[in-house]
Amino acid sequence: MKRFLLIGILITFSFSISTKANGNYIGFENIPVTSINNFFDSEEKTESMAPAVLTRGPYLQVGKQDSITIRWRTDIATDSRVTWGLAFGSYTSTFDLAALTTEHIVRIGGLVADIKYWYTIGSTTQVLQATSTNYFLTLPRSTTTRKLRFLAIGDCGNASANQIAVKNTFINYIGSNNIDAMILLGDNAYNTGTDAEFQTNFFNIYKDDLLKYYKLYPAPGNHDYGNSLSNTGSRSMPYHQNFTVPMGGEIGGVASGVKNYYSFDVGDVHFISLDSYGKDNANTTNMYDTSGAQATWLKADLAANTKKWTIAYFHHPPYTKTSHTSDTETDLVKIREVFVRILERNGVDLVLCGHSHGYERSYLLKNYYRTFANPFMDTSFKFIYHTALGTNQNGKYDGTANSCSYAYNSGKYNHGSMYIVSGSAGQLGGTTAGYPHDCMYYSNATNGGCLYFEVDSNRIDVKFISYTTAPTPVIRDQFTIFKDVNKVQNFIVLPNTPLTLSASWRGTYLWPNNGSVTTQTVTLSNASVGNFDYIVRDANSCVKDSFHVVVTLPLPVLVNSFTAALNKDIVLLDWSTSQEINNKYFTIERSTDGNSFSFFGRVNGAGNSSLLMKYHLNDLQPADGVNYYRLSQTNADGERKNIEVKRITYKSKKDFNATIINAGRGTLNIAIHNAAAGMIQMKIADMTGREVMTGSFSAPGGNITRTIHLNKGTYVLMLFNSNGQVINTKIIAD
Repeated sequence: MKRFLLIGILITFSFSISTKANGNYIGFENIPVTSINNFFDSEEKTESMAPAVLTRGPYLQVGKQDSITIRWRTDIATDSRVTWGLAFGSYTSTFDLAALTTEHIVRIGGLVADIKYWYTIGSTTQVLQATSTNYFLTLPRSTTTRKLRFLAIGDCGNASANQIAVKNTFINYIGSNNIDAMILLGDNAYNTGTDAEFQTNFFNIYKDDLLKYYKLYPAPGNHDYGNSLSNTGSRSMPYHQNFTVPMGGEIGGVASGVKNYYSFDVGDVHFISLDSYGKDNANTTNMYDTSGAQATWLKADLAANTKKWTIAYFHHPPYTKTSHTSDTETDLVKIREVFVRILERNGVDLVLCGHSHGYERSYLLKNYYRTFANPFMDTSFKFIYHTALGTNQNGKYDGTANSCSYAYNSGKYNHGSMYIVSGSAGQLGGTTAGYPHDCMYYSNATNGGCLYFEVDSNRIDVKFISYTTAPTPVIRDQFTIFKDVNKVQNFIVLPNTPLTLSASWRGTYLWPNNGSVTTQTVTLSNASVGNFDYIVRDANSCVKDSFHVVVTLPLPVLVNSFTAALNKDIVLLDWSTSQEINNKYFTIERSTDGNSFSFFGRVNGAGNSSLLMKYHLNDLQPADGVNYYRLSQTNADGERKNIEVKRITYKSKKDFNATIINAGRGTLNIAIHNAAAGMIQMKIADMTGREVMTGSFSAPGGNITRTIHLNKGTYVLMLFNSNGQVINTKIIAD
């Protein structure tokens, strides 16, 4: 083996190199000359250089449906190689980066959604790791209907016996199931978030298991900023350097462009990772400053979100009394009083935090922003004011008292949010005055653990996975939320037409009036004509769907719906049919008393149709007060059938308007609203422009009705008041 000796003055300068491959930037900074001998003689370097040693990783970042980033660290600079395939030991794809580095950041693509891949890492001359636990699962498609699984750990990085026990207990609990995302709730490396502490207290603890096969999405805590306010404006702490995050919106959400906060989607779940300690806007605004950069981005991200479930996670909790108190600590108070309003009004379902070194789980909170008393109102926690249900329902969904699951409809509105502190995956213990917090259903400052949750369509189950003797799991707390359940549905079917009814949730089922069937769906034969009611409920009698089925002989027209809605000064009338036989037209009649109806409008039918048909009319001049609208249908043979009456209450905001009520046989009643007393002129012309009636009359301020008689036909009515306002509308006399 040939060796070389450099004689003379030791050169101590350093330099930087960066390279880009397939969109991945890899940099070498301040590399001493003694570590780049290969630049002098690559052939001799190959002969004399010792193999690289894996010192960190691998760990998985920015996992998508079709790509993933794999990171690792070596003791000496080498190029980078990742191989992967669909079976352990069979790696059919390879990707190389030629740049020499000790910080290997390799993004591979061309993957298939929701598939398990095995991989190896190393260089073009050396495989560093290729075990049976080097695998990852790509993200599922956004339309997936399978169960999704997630892990959240907070305040983990202290290299304690508890940290190792929590990890091993969760591995035992989850078994062979895969996790779709692993999120960090901050304080990932104690005490000051140095790179050495990240190595010892985080990467070394999880390197042989969780980090190798779970996609990681972190959030920072105060210790990740060195636990120092002087660092809050920095974006080059070891935390920022050690993690690659989807800050470009590449996994859904609005791009943040920064590493300390971002969002991403997994299936029908939208995650938002926030920074509750770092500052923006030249180190002047915090997360809770509603006009600051982070809050401004958050509002845009929430506005763009279309997912059924929304989960926000950050370090500092708005409600806690374990090792920290949200009653007096300034940041926590401001987050509670100001920031969580943004989350609640946008329908965020779960708010996950760390910082306090225990576990705390709230009731379904709503509008609980202040916790101190003031001279005007007692603002201490009260179920009736500060929970979505006004009760102490705990959502455990285990059949015990007050344990029914929570249930509400999807949407961006304040349906209540669940607040969870899970900061005992490493650090553990400590309580403050007033522990446990009144708004918390369950608190535990003694037993360490992590948070695990499953999303199964419109159902989410959340569990605190703990232990007494590791690695035996103990579930110390749990709760369940359903969305869009307790439905009431109506069906009209023909005799002997099968109809399948389905419960609106995933879980357990009982159809008590249908043979006590326990499947999610039942199929009815509908052999008999009549009205039939069916229900399905869960085993705990917490959720229930109801079905009203009408089995009837064929009808000429099947009207699915008829609605009347007020849009400013216009009444929108809409109806639809699923079947039409020999249908000539529909008629809308209007009334102000619900008894005497007059013709309003006519819409031609489809004749014969088995398709969904939609119809629409607008009332541009509803009467002040109550308006009734009656829908009827007329067959080609002249047979008429009244279908339904809708009621709308209207309060005009116009100073001058008129409503025409057709009383039949050429008689029309003109209801006029004139805010100011004065004279009103009236002109009526036929469709050729010939005036057929003129006149004027005095009108007091308010409402007045005038009755006129016209020959059958269509006319134009014009009204002028003393203020120069004009009404010009078409009227029909029949």
